[in-house]
Amino acid sequence: MKLERLLAIIMMLLNRRRLSARELADHFEVSLRTIYRDLDAINAAGIPIVAYPGSSGGYEIMESFTIDRQYLSLEELVAVIAALKGVHSSTEDKQIGQLLEKINVLLSTSSPSIAYNQHPVVYDFNPWGSTPAIAQKVSTLRDAIARKMRVSIVYTKIGGQSEERTIEPISLIIKGYVWYVYAYCLRRMEYRLFRLSRIEQLVVLTEEFMPHKSEVDKLVWQEDWDTGPRVELVLRFAPAVHVRVRDMFQPETIEIQEDGYLLVRTVMADDEWLHGMLLSYGESLFVLEPAYIKERMGETIKKMLLQYEKASNVDR
Repeated sequence: MKLERLLAIIMMLLNRRRLSARELADHFEVSLRTIYRDLDAINAAGIPIVAYPGSSGGYEIMESFTIDRQYLSLEELVAVIAALKGVHSSTEDKQIGQLLEKINVLLSTSSPSIAYNQHPVVYDFNPWGSTPAIAQKVSTLRDAIARKMRVSIVYTKIGGQSEERTIEPISLIIKGYVWYVYAYCLRRMEYRLFRLSRIEQLVVLTEEFMPHKSEVDKLVWQEDWDTGPRVELVLRFAPAVHVRVRDMFQPETIEIQEDGYLLVRTVMADDEWLHGMLLSYGESLFVLEPAYIKERMGETIKKMLLQYEKASNVDR
């Protein structure tokens, strides 16, 4: 992540003095262009970096400059450490752990009171429901990304169909409470998001790859399950489920009626996920619009009722 890389570059320049752009690019496994942008960002932040030409040249922080309390306040340093701890809790990245140790060592002499200061926000990026199996997938994919190795996966789509894919993983992403891998899919010949919980099998292959051009920072958040046609919904919820409704829908889409019922107007993808989500509210939801979804819900409920009636007759 860019924040950790910028801080790590600063620490390296402070500890090792002069480094070439190539050394930094190789260390962080990024392009020279990325390193040049990082150095410009550090300069813009007020840390003067000097460039020296020639065979022994490189970049170093101006000799007279030191990071002290005049540059970063104690509160700002506590905020940086809190954010890094949150990232470290979700990834157990050794580099971030080493960076935290370096920052703590750096501050131990000038800011001995930092250990007694607690940031008011706790950053915990470890997703709810994370399991050892997910953690193992994260670890395996991180290694594959670092070594630029192709990965074979068996992936289950939202409809239940499983298929084998070969991917070239680029980044691991936590979105909300879910882990994803952003990868180039050799079958689709384009970048895709794959939800780790839907990866049944994962094998790192012996084939290396050269990353294709991608802009993960400008990622369009769309998965296979979010490709259905959009539909305008008008939904009426009972007061008993108002907490769930507020968790699910944006505040501007919710209208509280005089009788306490909640009217929701929203646009969503018409797919299996939507159908299951609506059914999960049971008798607390009535679909007002569109008519075809209301009819589809009614047909599903009739089939469910018929199934239970048949089961009851068998039990007798």
